[in-house]
Amino acid sequence: MRALQARNPARRQKLCSLGAEQHVTDLAVQVQALIEPQGASRPSRLVPFTSRLLIPLLAAILAVLGIAGLQFASSLLVPIVVAVLLTLLLGPLVRWMCRYGVVEPVAAGILVFGTVILIVSALVVLSGPATEWLRRAPATMHQVENKLRAIEPLSAIQATAMSLGHLTGSADSSAATIQVVPPGPLSGMGWTTAHVVGGLLTVVFLTFFLLSSGSMFRRKVAYLVPGGIQRTHMKRALYEIEQQMSHYLLLNTLISIGFGLATWGLLALLDVPNALLWGTLAGVSNYIPYLGAAATVVMIGIVTLATFDGTQTTILACGGFLLLDLIKGHLVCPLVLGRRLPLNTVAILLSLMFWGWVWGIMGVIIAVPLTVMIQIICSHTERFRGVGIVLGNWGAQRPR
Repeated sequence: MRALQARNPARRQKLCSLGAEQHVTDLAVQVQALIEPQGASRPSRLVPFTSRLLIPLLAAILAVLGIAGLQFASSLLVPIVVAVLLTLLLGPLVRWMCRYGVVEPVAAGILVFGTVILIVSALVVLSGPATEWLRRAPATMHQVENKLRAIEPLSAIQATAMSLGHLTGSADSSAATIQVVPPGPLSGMGWTTAHVVGGLLTVVFLTFFLLSSGSMFRRKVAYLVPGGIQRTHMKRALYEIEQQMSHYLLLNTLISIGFGLATWGLLALLDVPNALLWGTLAGVSNYIPYLGAAATVVMIGIVTLATFDGTQTTILACGGFLLLDLIKGHLVCPLVLGRRLPLNTVAILLSLMFWGWVWGIMGVIIAVPLTVMIQIICSHTERFRGVGIVLGNWGAQRPR
């Protein structure tokens, strides 16, 4: 043994140093136990707790500031978002025209300004019936009210309500009432005529320039990511996002046009006045799930009750519209969109509530396409893929 220790002096020195360190450590623990009272909490454990509390607090503050910023800058952000959505909608048509030798700026100009001319022409054609209907709206509502009073179940309900009003004293018509007219949906966002005109011009010209640039803007965004491999992955992800959004918006627009034409044909077959106006309303309101169909069927019911005697035409018109909406929602959309319908029902309703609260009526119109874009972007981002799964129309998949 002594011979081995003599041969390994370095090992013997290392063992001695380890024993001395262990002795010093034990001595330090004993001194700390004598100084600190028993049961005292150590401050080192408070640091993770405060950090866990601080991170959600900062996230909540940033969320509140972000929502306030969205509301404050609505007149700037809404035209930009609409222009981006229109760019994604018209992008495949621009690329299709470029395959036949048309230059991108020329194709973008034809599509953008041609769409503007088409929309203005439709507004000119529909402005006459819409103005006439709005002028006769009070008389129409009075006729509908009289016809509803003639229905026996509704008459009994109204008589009961009036008797209860007399008992509670709330039916006194001599009391003076002051009616405050609420502001319009656009004035609630701080929009005036100048804001509306400026927003429309921004949408038109920003859409034109985005379509004219082609894929240049996507490549410039990809250059914000450092590194060759990451930049290539970013380009591929942006291309897939653009393709999916363009495909979804184009198919949804075609479905809306077909739904509006079918509603127009149904109402024209029943001799409902201004059938083209209500068909256009049905096509536009198709971008607002659930709420759009509900508003359209109410308008059709009011028009048919005020126009025709009896309730047969009203039942046929409203029932036929609901049947068309049922066929569209459960047959056409699943066949055309398939698994490309990216949002679930809860996400659709929450998006309508949130964007309607933030941006008013314009937020309601663009809520679903905007949320679809957010869902697709989150699905292509590793850090936010959970958000894409929560918003998506499929179950959570096991991680690979």
